[in-house]
Amino acid sequence: MLQVIITIIIVAIAIGFAIYRSVRSLRNPLRGCDGCEKNCSGCSLEDLKKEIEEKKSKNKQ
Repeated sequence: MLQVIITIIIVAIAIGFAIYRSVRSLRNPLRGCDGCEKNCSGCSLEDLKKEIEEKKSKNKQ
């Protein structure tokens, strides 16, 4: 009986955490892009993605 109670508590905590993270990411999807504009046009990560795509396209030619 104790194992069932502990399991229910662990599962409830995991579900609660998953819901919390989902709601938080849906409310502000660009939270991880601190210091960038809302559209991430000035984000260094976006520039890095562009560089990687350019290198891939050059390697295919």
